[in-house]
Amino acid sequence: MCGRFAQTSGRKAIEALVGSLDGDDLPSRYNIAPTQSVAVALVENGVRRLAAHRWGLVPSFAADDRSLPVMFNARAETLAQKAVFRSALQRRRCLVPADGWYEWKAVGRFKQPYLIRRPDRRPVMFAGLWESWARPDGSELRSVAIVTVTASPDLAGVHERMPAALPDEMFDAWLDTRVDGRSLALRGLHPSPVGAFEAVAIGARVNQASNDDPDVQQPVYPPKEPAELAQPRLI
Repeated sequence: MCGRFAQTSGRKAIEALVGSLDGDDLPSRYNIAPTQSVAVALVENGVRRLAAHRWGLVPSFAADDRSLPVMFNARAETLAQKAVFRSALQRRRCLVPADGWYEWKAVGRFKQPYLIRRPDRRPVMFAGLWESWARPDGSELRSVAIVTVTASPDLAGVHERMPAALPDEMFDAWLDTRVDGRSLALRGLHPSPVGAFEAVAIGARVNQASNDDPDVQQPVYPPKEPAELAQPRLI
């Protein structure tokens, strides 16, 4: 799963990957939690835009924005089967820029947090699905879910799932709703290659979502683990 992540790269770094984007700049965030606002890249009326969405998808048919669980993740394997995601898979796909995400690994009675990021610090684009929901007062709520896949072998020791990090060559197809979403998900949403990301042990400040500053990513020496629990090398 992906329950916390960071968006710290500026517009220029994002546009270098996906091309020019209309819309306002959004502030750097180091510890984004579900129901908070996130930046997504999408296409509307043929124009690529960077826009703020609530993290936690609210489908258009929802009776209210609290009648369903907070759907901040969507499993790639069942996107085409679940009614809550099926329409968005075809008509409302987006890219969610990220500079890393956080996972917690149980070590005895302690949960060690990890920052998972690219070794070169380059931003990554998560596959996302967005929806528009009409509030009772007539205003619009836009929301997004991040698609997840089985973790790559070198990250599975931290968590069994990971966000679907799209390769560069898939950005255009994911944003192009003329491309069939079901076939795109089946052929393109897979674990990242081994070595694509590094897992860095960090301090416990990240545990509190209200701590939203660069210090939450400060590396620490990880707790010593029993030999029988040793996993593939983590930083």
